[in-house]
Amino acid sequence: MLGINPSIILLFCILFIALGIYNILLGQRRRRQMGAQETQKRPWYAQINILTGIEYILLSVAFLLNIGISSHWLPASLNTIVVPFYLVVIVASGILAGMVIFQGIRNVRRRTAAPQPVGTANMSAASAYENNESDPQAQARIEQKRREHRRKAALNRRRRAGKA
Repeated sequence: MLGINPSIILLFCILFIALGIYNILLGQRRRRQMGAQETQKRPWYAQINILTGIEYILLSVAFLLNIGISSHWLPASLNTIVVPFYLVVIVASGILAGMVIFQGIRNVRRRTAAPQPVGTANMSAASAYENNESDPQAQARIEQKRREHRRKAALNRRRRAGKA
C-alpha cells in the first residue's frame, strides 16, 4: 500500500477505531440531552457524531482489510470472500461520508433558518420587572416603553426596506 509500513497503518486504524467509539458515545450522550429538552427525539441517523463514529470505524475496517489483502496476512483462499466484503465496506463508508456532509449542511441551514429575535433580553427583563412590580404607574411606564420600542423597531424595518 504505497510503500507505507503496515504497522503504522495499523496504529492509525486503532486510533480511528478509538475515535469512532468516542464519537458514537458522544453522539448518544448528545441525543439523550436533546431528548430531555425536546418533546420528540431525533433519530440516531440525524446525529452527526454517531454517523462520523460509524464512518471512522468502517474506514479503519477497510484499511485493515486492505493491509490483510496486500500484505498476504489472509490466506489466498479467503480472497473470494474478503474482496467483496472490502468493496461493500468502502461503498458503505462513502455513503456515510455523504450522509455526514448532508447532515452538516442541514444542521447549518436549520440554525440559520430560525434567527433569534432582537431585543428578547430587554423584553424578558422588563417582564420580570413587571411581575415583581405591583405599582400600576410603574406598569404603565413599562407598557409605554414597550410601545415606543415596537414603534421604533417598525420604523427601522420600514427604513431598511426603503419604504420610509
